[in-house]
Amino acid sequence: MHFIRLISCIGAFLGLAMSGATAVAQVSLVPQAAARCTSSECSRFDAIVFVHGIYGDDETYRNDRFDWPTELAADLPRTDVYRLNYRSNLITWSKSANPRLEELADGFMAALKPLRTRQYRSIGFIAHSLGGNLVATYIHLVSSRYSHPHRSQNAYVITLATPVLGSQVADMGTRLKTLLGMPVDDSLTSLAADNQFARMMVTFRVADAAKSEDLDCRRVHLHAGYEQEYLGPLLIVTEASAAKSIAQLADSPIVGFPRDHSQIAKPSSKRDPVYVWVADRLEAENARLDEWDRTHPDVLSPRRMCGRMDAIPERP
Repeated sequence: MHFIRLISCIGAFLGLAMSGATAVAQVSLVPQAAARCTSSECSRFDAIVFVHGIYGDDETYRNDRFDWPTELAADLPRTDVYRLNYRSNLITWSKSANPRLEELADGFMAALKPLRTRQYRSIGFIAHSLGGNLVATYIHLVSSRYSHPHRSQNAYVITLATPVLGSQVADMGTRLKTLLGMPVDDSLTSLAADNQFARMMVTFRVADAAKSEDLDCRRVHLHAGYEQEYLGPLLIVTEASAAKSIAQLADSPIVGFPRDHSQIAKPSSKRDPVYVWVADRLEAENARLDEWDRTHPDVLSPRRMCGRMDAIPERP
């Protein structure tokens, strides 16, 4: 009985997704009834990207008949809402088809290029579990490959139960796959509890933020929520990993929700506390972006987000 409950917990952490995908990562626009950008240049519009966790898919943000991205899109008339799905599926648990971590990073760069080139005023992210770590890696790569103004186009990241410093459940999953003779993929090993890559990514994020401040760039805000309920016998992602590890980077109080690892990404309605919290963060972020536009009239060009840089290359 304990073994079955343990497998159930590991399965919940891994997402329980069973569908496949051809590309490493793909971005799709959520159907919206409200007006949205229909041109190739969207500097007066914002974009929000939902990113699932390891082995997740569209079901990550769906609760019965309430589909969070679709419902949110209806509330935001000047915002395009997207889903970013990446290839990391439970059906390949016994195979070697899942991409390496560097392939996922490159896949994010390629998948999000159309959003960067459409020159949205801002790109924001709502990310569950591993998705938050992948978004952090993506934003670091943008500043490394291109520039800090390009980094600042990504205005904020809202994370839900992201294991910034990993999870012991990932360690259990790795051991289980080894025991069963299954190949272990990078996505899973990157979530090992307190691993060196995760600790270094926090260091990179702190350094990125410091340099961004030096260049008078528009800040990339971080807002974080974490789970408080156990799934079976385990707390899948601890407060120490999802909250305390990034306390120095957070731009609003980090909030705990009485939800398990899966349910924290599945609000049941627009009155759900998770939906309300995220909606409040989005409202505050929109006000901040409006204030930036008003106080930085000389840096409104989509290619200039930093007050102390005279010019940067064309957007990638």
